[in-house]
Amino acid sequence: MPGWLSSLRDLIAEASPLRRFMLALLVLLPLVALAVAYVWFNPTAYRVLYPKLSDRAGGEVIAALEQLDIPYHLSAADGSIEVPADQLHAARYRLAARGLPRSDADARDEVDRAPRFGASSLEERQRYQHALEIDLARSIQSLEAVDLARVHLALPRVSPFLRDAPSATAAVLVRLHPGARLSTEQVTTIQTLVAASVPRMKRSDVQVLDPRGVLLGGAGPEVAPSRQQALEQDLAQRALAVLTPWLGKDRVSVQVTATLEDSDIEQTVERVRNVVVGGKSRPLEKTVRTTHTPEGRIQRVNAIVILGFDASADERTRAGKLAREAMGLVPARGDTLNVYALPVAAPVAQAAVPTATPGAQAPRPIQRVQPLAPPRVERKRPDFPPWAPAAAAAALLLLGVTVWLRTRRAPAAEPQIEDFDAELDAARNEVLANPRVTADVIKLWMRA
Repeated sequence: MPGWLSSLRDLIAEASPLRRFMLALLVLLPLVALAVAYVWFNPTAYRVLYPKLSDRAGGEVIAALEQLDIPYHLSAADGSIEVPADQLHAARYRLAARGLPRSDADARDEVDRAPRFGASSLEERQRYQHALEIDLARSIQSLEAVDLARVHLALPRVSPFLRDAPSATAAVLVRLHPGARLSTEQVTTIQTLVAASVPRMKRSDVQVLDPRGVLLGGAGPEVAPSRQQALEQDLAQRALAVLTPWLGKDRVSVQVTATLEDSDIEQTVERVRNVVVGGKSRPLEKTVRTTHTPEGRIQRVNAIVILGFDASADERTRAGKLAREAMGLVPARGDTLNVYALPVAAPVAQAAVPTATPGAQAPRPIQRVQPLAPPRVERKRPDFPPWAPAAAAAALLLLGVTVWLRTRRAPAAEPQIEDFDAELDAARNEVLANPRVTADVIKLWMRA
């Protein structure tokens, strides 16, 4: 053993308890100071676990971190949750295994998807619409430039008494990442995605906006005329082009309403012809026919020609024939054309008052004896039974069907077609004016 170690041991052995304590402090204090300095100048690095957590989601994450014994602290700047950098990825994986963090939309979605007993049809419809909005928003958020998306749908109810069901509309609010922009093609993609997911919705009925309220993707659909409007204008111009040289520009007007296919339809029909041989049925011929109906195909065209003078029956028939051929109407498709004459009311001529000649004696008025009027007899209006409107509507519909069957059996001339169109319009107006009576009549027919 070296001499200085022997001297130090003897010094400690001969020292008093106080001197021993002082010697221990001299040895431990530098070590403690070095450890504190190392910790002070090399703190544990903390990183943000999840940015922009809501209060509800942050509370769920903190409760899970305490159960998993993962240290954390809250940032003094914005209150975000921070964990040690070396445990960041492990903490995220372990929280993801528990389904955390959940957004407010996910929480509401989970509540909405929970089974409910005794829910009304209105509540079920609202839940379906809300779930559809959430799914569409998630699909839109998958785009690289989109940070957050909200979808609002307007789905009108469909009534069996309406000929054309109202179309659905949608508004999409998107928030982009800093410095990102949506091109026209991307906006069109969002519109196509929403329109393809909702029945009775067209791409032009979907509007995409940013948080400032600016419409993305250019101007709205009302700036440029739709295909239906362009078709109606073209048909009206064709009819005016043949009627104006004959009747005059200010004496004729044409109104056209066109109904188009709003979706692409493909129908396949398979027919098999069977032959009985020896008491057994065997297939002899098999025919497969595929019909493709493109979007925008004409379903029906309804046109009205208004003549601004007292036209005769021959002139109305001739005007209807010219307009029908110019527009290319197809009666088998259900196209209709009606011609009306609305003459301008002539001013009432005032009776000439003879001027009195000076010096001439005015004619003496002749007193006329009024004959005695017969005594007025008040007639009591008959009381109609409550089923009279329904019977009248049924008789009117029966008359329209009878006329239609007669016109189909024998080829009719143009005046007969015009009379049939007039009767059909009268029956249609009567049905639209009294839908409840019409419904009752149809119920009676079905019960019979």
